[in-house]
Amino acid sequence: MERKQEIAIGIALQTHVLKICPVHHQLYLDDEINPAGAFALAISLVRQHKPCVKAFGNDAHALTDLLSDTLGIAPGCCPECESSFQSPPIRDGSRVAESALERH
Repeated sequence: MERKQEIAIGIALQTHVLKICPVHHQLYLDDEINPAGAFALAISLVRQHKPCVKAFGNDAHALTDLLSDTLGIAPGCCPECESSFQSPPIRDGSRVAESALERH
């Protein structure tokens, strides 16, 4: 993962916009958290010339764009949890009914 991407993810995690599934360790977007705090923090860090955002120089716009892209591609829940909650495919009930009728 690129350093700039790590910075954007770190800001999103710090502001709780992104979370990590405790079971599968996958990132996901918490859509109940307003992402404005993440953008405000990103801008503030760049304006204060904090070392953690040095890779962006003085370009807060580049950081907020990357943060926006990062949040935009994040799934709304842990992909592994979501797939484990999906129900199994429904079997064709007509064959079961036909075989039951044939026996009688």
